[in-house]
Amino acid sequence: MPSNADAIQQLVEDYASSPVSAGRALGDLLAQRRQQFFHEALEILKTGARTPGHAHLVNLLIDNDLLPEALANPAQFSLEEAVEFFAVLVRIDPLLDTKLARWMLSHLREEPLERASAAVHRILRILEQSSAARRLGPMLVQLLRLPDPAIRSKVALLLGRSTQDIRWALADRDPRVRANAVEAIWGVDSKEARRTLWSMAGDPNNRVAGNALLALHRLGEPKAAEDLTAMARHQSPRFRATAAWVMGQTQDATFREVLQGLEADADENVRRNARLALARLSPSPAAASDGQP
Repeated sequence: MPSNADAIQQLVEDYASSPVSAGRALGDLLAQRRQQFFHEALEILKTGARTPGHAHLVNLLIDNDLLPEALANPAQFSLEEAVEFFAVLVRIDPLLDTKLARWMLSHLREEPLERASAAVHRILRILEQSSAARRLGPMLVQLLRLPDPAIRSKVALLLGRSTQDIRWALADRDPRVRANAVEAIWGVDSKEARRTLWSMAGDPNNRVAGNALLALHRLGEPKAAEDLTAMARHQSPRFRATAAWVMGQTQDATFREVLQGLEADADENVRRNARLALARLSPSPAAASDGQP
C-alpha cells in the first residue's frame, strides 16, 4: 500500500491528465490528515517542478491558509528560509505574490489588527525581497489606511519600488512612510523623480530630508552637496547627525572638512556619525600618495 506521501506524489503526476478526479482526491487527503498532508506537500513542492499538478498543490495550500500561515510563522520558517522557499514556489506559480497579497487583505478582514499585523508584516518582508510586480500596487495601497506604522512604512517601500512614483507620499503624515518612499526610488533618474526628491529634501523630518538629499547627490545634483553642508549646521542635532550619515553614504571626500568639524559637535550621536562617515570617505589625494614610491 503506498504511503500518504507517495499517494500525493502520484496524484500530482496524474493531475495533468485527470484534473477533476486528482484534484478531488488531493482535497480528500488534505481533509483527512491536514498537517501531515501539508508537510508532505512541502517536500514535493521543494523540487520546484513546474507542472499543472504542482501548481494545483500550491493553490490548495493557499486556499486552506496552510502555506501563507507557514510563511508568516517564524517558528515554521526563518525569514531567509521563507524567502528562499517563496523563490521556488513562484517558479511553480508566477502569480503567487498576488495570491499572498490577497491573503493578507483577507486575514486583516477576519482578524483584529493586533493579531494580524505580525503575519502581514512578515509577508510584506518576503514580498519586499522577492517581488517588484506592479500588479501588487492596487492591493498594497489598501494597507496604507492601516494605523500600524510598521506595515505602512513597509508598504511605502514596496509601492515606491514597484511604481517608481511616490508623489502620493508627499502628504502622508507619517515620516517613516515618507522616508521609506524616498528610499524606494534611490537610483531612479527622471524629471518627476527629481522634482519629488527636491520636495522631500525640504521635509521637516530629518530622515526624510536626508534620504532625499542622498538620492539627489547620487544623481549628480550640485545643490544637494550645498544643502547637505547647510544641514550639517542645522540647529537640531538630529538633522546634523543625519547630515553626517548621508555624507558618509556618499563617500564624497569633499565633505571631509565638514565632517571633521562635526567630530567636535556637542551631541554624541552627531560625533559618532561623523567618525563613521569619515571612515567611509575616499582617501584625500595627499593621504593616497603617502607611502608611495
